[in-house]
Amino acid sequence: MSWTLQDSAVMPYLEVCHAAAVNTDYFNNFKSIGAYRHVLEHVSQEEGQLYLEEIEIDYEEKLDEIKKNDTIGNPVTFDYPNVGTMSPTTIRYIKNVSDIINKFGADMKSIVEVGGGYGGLCKVMSSFINFDNYLLIDLEECNELSRKYLSEFDLPTLSHRGEEIEVEENFDLFISNYALSECNRETQMEYINKFVKKSNNFYLMHNDFHVDNGNMSHQEFVEIMSDTHDVEFHGEHGVESNPKVMYGTIK
Repeated sequence: MSWTLQDSAVMPYLEVCHAAAVNTDYFNNFKSIGAYRHVLEHVSQEEGQLYLEEIEIDYEEKLDEIKKNDTIGNPVTFDYPNVGTMSPTTIRYIKNVSDIINKFGADMKSIVEVGGGYGGLCKVMSSFINFDNYLLIDLEECNELSRKYLSEFDLPTLSHRGEEIEVEENFDLFISNYALSECNRETQMEYINKFVKKSNNFYLMHNDFHVDNGNMSHQEFVEIMSDTHDVEFHGEHGVESNPKVMYGTIK
């Protein structure tokens, strides 16, 4: 497996993904199951408020559509000023989309996301960006769940692939929220060469927690990608010790 998280966290998470894909009770509640929230859906109420304050695009008229992301899976939600009840994870997805649109614009037709999870970012992004194709790359159990989850919504063309990537494609945007930084080095280089370097733009959330396992640091990633892209990065929430938000535009 390319993921360098501890098996004690990964295996229960994958078991929930599979169960939610095939069992209605699990599907209706997977976002509130502890083993799942250990990996995803663990954004705190306070961090949700921080993300909300950092959003720089108009989203109020799209709130009803965005909140559909919280109607499946029974996520933990909180009441927030001016937006009402919402999961902090969904708010983080709005912040991700805000970052992307402010940096690259909204005219992107082809998008690839490594570590797409259940498809939440894809769902929220569809409210803002009129993409034609969205490719999600993840472990098979995760792909099982995201296929089922996203089939609940009327979205443009979606496709899924597992870890074995045979076809190289060019995309308008490459996205990875932490997942690329949590892959082993061999997988990181494969995705960089096949997707990131050939994408017009990239948006990454990168943590250095796994550098001791041989994973790339954000500094190394910047050095590699600077050959093909103009790269910028900063610490999340403006704190340099936090995980890095990274942007790249092809030269």
